[in-house]
Amino acid sequence: MDRNIWLKVVPDPISGLIDIRSVLPIVETREFQSLRDKRQLGMTYLVFPAATHSRFIHSLGAYKATKSLADRWRLQGLINEEERRGLPIYALLHDIGHGAFSHTTEDFCDLDNNQMSLKIVRERFKPYIADSGADPMLVETLVSHEHLLSKAVHDKNLGMEKLDYLERDGYYTLSSRPPGIEYLRNYVYYDGGEIAIDGKVAEYALEALDFYMKMYKEVYLRKSLVIAQRMFHKMVYRLILAGELFARNLPHMTDSELLALFYGSSEPLVQKLYARLRERGLFKEAISIRPEAFIGETRIAYKSIRVFGATPEEMHHLINSPFLQRRNHAELEETEAKIAKISGIPADSLLVVPVFYPERFRAKDVLIYEMGKKLCSLKERRPAHFQSMEETARSYTALRICTQEEYREKLSSPAVSSAVIDLVLTPSGLTK
Repeated sequence: MDRNIWLKVVPDPISGLIDIRSVLPIVETREFQSLRDKRQLGMTYLVFPAATHSRFIHSLGAYKATKSLADRWRLQGLINEEERRGLPIYALLHDIGHGAFSHTTEDFCDLDNNQMSLKIVRERFKPYIADSGADPMLVETLVSHEHLLSKAVHDKNLGMEKLDYLERDGYYTLSSRPPGIEYLRNYVYYDGGEIAIDGKVAEYALEALDFYMKMYKEVYLRKSLVIAQRMFHKMVYRLILAGELFARNLPHMTDSELLALFYGSSEPLVQKLYARLRERGLFKEAISIRPEAFIGETRIAYKSIRVFGATPEEMHHLINSPFLQRRNHAELEETEAKIAKISGIPADSLLVVPVFYPERFRAKDVLIYEMGKKLCSLKERRPAHFQSMEETARSYTALRICTQEEYREKLSSPAVSSAVIDLVLTPSGLTK
């Protein structure tokens, strides 16, 4: 009896039952199986204990949603049969290039996850793609984003993998989902190389965008999480300096393998920070520099925190300072050493935590497919809504100086905090 008549399903609380019979050649590879041990949200489980879902189940969820979309588009005559077969395979493989702890370690790698995914697909997956019934060359053009149809998966607002992680991450962190997201999925179209929605689901699209912004505020850029990620970055950087980790290996490592290196490290600072992370002993915010219009966004609640409202010019300086970029680990540590000298606090008890991602915060327009094959702009129809989202996004920008609880009052004191703020805001301060 043909093995393909037997169901091979994976139960998923978000997508239901996912039939993987046709893609077993891909799913059973070592690279795809390693996604089981790569958390979708990195360090987020330290704040939301249920957020331990993996890149593996997210990839399967994206595959199922994309397969349903591709089947519908084929019936509607929007794509051909070859594209119907290839598009879900791209969704399945879109995250194959993620390394240990996903985006948390990406800053140490020569290639980002998209570039690494393309490299792996080219070098390893062509025979498995063919065995799964798709054209390897087509899938490669989708993974590289050369084919415009790839937007069906990776579009910032309407891509099937974007909607999957938005729904999945919301479920495991805030116990909520974007309203009407399944209804929205059923009214997404592909026309002229663009992804568009039926006008009847415009409100659901706006609600999905609002939920996306909510997830940034409550989850992705939550203060305790960005502090934990900076502690994690410092540990990885010190492992590399000590020769205990080679950055080129990170894309091929799982979370457990990287944690094992932390556990067995002989580097004193790694030992200290790993012990604190295991006990959730996160550093605490003592100084917060953010746009002056949003100083009320910092919740003080009787804590020793100095909040400084920076002018637009000062924020521009911070955002563009080469010494404060999250990938510039050496300069961040040098800045921490200078703050240690000013404050009298040990350098290994200080963290500079920048949150500067202006390109991520810009709200992307959504196209509406109208009668007569006319594409219209949702942003033009609802400009105030998009302006509000962009203003909300600007409020997330901040530079935090953090320390251990025992040094918090000292670092936030008027004299010390003013000297630290002068250091980072003065154009020549960090170059001295």
